Amino acid sequence: MLEKLRAATQELHEKIEGENTADLIMKHSISVEQYKKLLLQNYVAYKITEDKIEAQLPDYTSDKTENLAKDLAELNVDLSISENYQHDFTINTDAEALGAWYVVEGSSLGGMMISKNIKECEQLSSIEEHHFFNGKRQSVDSWRKFTKDLKKKDFSAEEQTQAIEKAKETFQFFGKVFREI
Repeated sequence: MLEKLRAATQELHEKIEGENTADLIMKHSISVEQYKKLLLQNYVAYKITEDKIEAQLPDYTSDKTENLAKDLAELNVDLSISENYQHDFTINTDAEALGAWYVVEGSSLGGMMISKNIKECEQLSSIEEHHFFNGKRQSVDSWRKFTKDLKKKDFSAEEQTQAIEKAKETFQFFGKVFREI
């Protein structure tokens, strides 16, 4: 199932990556204002997605939204814009929740690379602690746990389709947030 999700979403994943400003961190040229915007975009996308996953799968846990909120609070950024996106994303089945979860957890791997480069961003040197791009190993551990659990699940053909389509929709939702905010 993991390979099916990866193959079905690869193109969308690359497109969305190219549409956000995280590459400015990799180039060490991001400004504080651009960083605030990047964090806010991520906050909105993760907040909505994670709330919907948790509503469908009560055992779901993640600290991504919480860490983004901490970063944004320290930078005095208003979070209320997330309310504008509440109805732009839905999850109706467990399989859909797993498809969305794939996107959420998969982003942790990219976040690890970003966290290594954020220290080199001179304009962000006044920020004492990065909560979201923290480089902590638990992010990768969450990915490993997710993939291990995913491998144990026996998906019907219909559930496979639901998970794949929701993973695609999740990437599209993230792209919409990145374009509009």
